[in-house]
Amino acid sequence: MPAEIHVLASGEVNKNLISLGVDVRSFSSYEVKDFYGISGLWNGLSQRLRGYDVVFTVFGPSYDFLFGLKHIVGFAQPNIIYTDNPVFNDLDWKSRIYTRVKYFIQELFFWKASSLVVELNHVRRGLERKPLFRNKKINIVESAVHSVYSDRNKWLDLDLPEASGDIKLGIISRNYPHKNLKVLPGVKKVLSEQYGLNVSFYVTFTDEEWHACNAHFRESIINVGGLRLAQCPTFYAKMDGVIFPSLLECFSAVPIEAMKVKKPIFASDLDFIYDVCGSHAEYFDPLDEASIARSINEYFGLSEHVRVEKVLAAHDFVKRFPGPEIRARRYLELIEDELNAN
Repeated sequence: MPAEIHVLASGEVNKNLISLGVDVRSFSSYEVKDFYGISGLWNGLSQRLRGYDVVFTVFGPSYDFLFGLKHIVGFAQPNIIYTDNPVFNDLDWKSRIYTRVKYFIQELFFWKASSLVVELNHVRRGLERKPLFRNKKINIVESAVHSVYSDRNKWLDLDLPEASGDIKLGIISRNYPHKNLKVLPGVKKVLSEQYGLNVSFYVTFTDEEWHACNAHFRESIINVGGLRLAQCPTFYAKMDGVIFPSLLECFSAVPIEAMKVKKPIFASDLDFIYDVCGSHAEYFDPLDEASIARSINEYFGLSEHVRVEKVLAAHDFVKRFPGPEIRARRYLELIEDELNAN
């Protein structure tokens, strides 16, 4: 294993580590600095990474000018491997050109890495179909549910805004277009008018994201605001279920986190979700509000006994994912392999 491990953390990562009580003094050095996207090219990222035997970027790309550096980079950019997707197809022609250029630049910086790490096999298959990555070393290290989910003593309290709904469904997510959260007001309306279900939907948008939403969305949906990592399991525990209408992912921890805290997951019937959940999600067509509402109604129409059986089976299923310690050891093995590579 490496004799020295130096950590360069973003401000957001640092906040979460502090809230979890992580002793960062165990690292050879620990620095907090934000490099926002491509601005790393002119904000000193190359200089900051120079001189190390191996660099591991958890999620890339790493915008630096260092060629020949042994650099392991985590890949989680679905727009590169799924270029024909509903989000892209919904853009106007100018936005399509901008998007193509943006992700091609990202693709070049990913290609520059000496090896890549992905979380699921469908991502590796997608990369291997791309000419730039056919000869690239691509490792799979499955994601893990964070250890905070297994230790209730580390959960931070969270006060939910009052709501009139009999059923609470929520999602922890930024308001990115591919998350498809714009469908929630329509789903709420269908649930009420067609099934007589009074459902409250909760999101965790930043203030900027929330104020960018239209008035109808803000009147229909409840925003909790951004959460610390240790508040996330508390959020799920206060929900009756988790809604996940995403259109595009490499991997998202939302489904396995929901199963870990024994909550039903209502999710898009797409391959990248099935790779994670198998038969343990309530699936729907994410582009059809009626389909989403129907899956929710059908689940809550089941007897309590059946619902309990389903969430317990999902909880057992999620145990197949490696624990955080196993994942960390796998990362260290990749670093050691890179150190020993010619």
